[in-house]
Amino acid sequence: MEFRFGLLAPILIAAAAATVNAQPYPTRHIELVSPTGAGGGSDLVARTVAEIVAKEKLLPQPIIVQNRAGGGGAVGQTYVAGKRGDPYIFIQAAISLISVPIRTGLDVGVDKFTALGAIGMDLNSLSVSEDSPYRSLKDLLAAARAKPKTISVGITFPGGSAHGMMHRLEKLSGARFNLVSFKSGTESVTAVMGGHIQATAENLGEVMSQVETKKLRLLGVPSANRLAGLPNVPTLKEQGFDIHAGGLRGFVAPAAIPRDAAKVLEDMLAKVHKSSAWRDYMARNMYEDVYMNAEELARWLAAQQVEMTQFLTEMGLALKK
Repeated sequence: MEFRFGLLAPILIAAAAATVNAQPYPTRHIELVSPTGAGGGSDLVARTVAEIVAKEKLLPQPIIVQNRAGGGGAVGQTYVAGKRGDPYIFIQAAISLISVPIRTGLDVGVDKFTALGAIGMDLNSLSVSEDSPYRSLKDLLAAARAKPKTISVGITFPGGSAHGMMHRLEKLSGARFNLVSFKSGTESVTAVMGGHIQATAENLGEVMSQVETKKLRLLGVPSANRLAGLPNVPTLKEQGFDIHAGGLRGFVAPAAIPRDAAKVLEDMLAKVHKSSAWRDYMARNMYEDVYMNAEELARWLAAQQVEMTQFLTEMGLALKK
């Protein structure tokens, strides 16, 4: 039989290509973008997720965390939104997906992303330095009423959960604060301890180590009930202010990524949420145990649209058209 390589070569090449194309996703590392500076709550969550994925072997390839801070999430979101169809990048974000386009006019709304899921709620807090003259929330509010805009409170970015908490507290209490934005919760906490601002409204996860070492004192937490790990810290609700606030730890990828890749990432996040390491992380940082799959996160984002638009408009932060 005559062996004709010329006819067989295209078949072999096609077979090889099919084999390559059939390789299971992911075939290389995946970039996880943290839209805040190193050491902040979002950054810590991203790095914890990457560590759990590696330790538990939840994916055949590693997750590499990259910080792209700035603009209250705008820098990171713009970068990821520009990777349309690329399944090798995703970002830790939730409410900022709504607030950023309202504040900036940038075309980086929820329609530019594929929802993957959420794995916890990082509650906000209100804390002062241990040597602060404000021994209680009542003291702090009284000072902010007596001399409006003289009590400086740190937040990570305009339109975030800390900003929302302080906005509602002002409306309910009549107090008026000077809100100071920082690139990360770590910077806000450092500013309080250094005496540059009087309080911080950042997430519990970013203040707990300083609370435990008696460098910061919690005045209240915006949770539904007192937290088991903080039995002596009153909620804002029991102090007369029915406020529930925190950062949903959600994850989204660029729009139009392959469905099978989106499912792999969604399933990976579900496994992270169930892992003992993540359970320990939530307990240490006083998280509320919230889980949303991709569909549930998409619905949550849609439901937040009206409320966030109203909030930013009231604060004068909505871009005027």
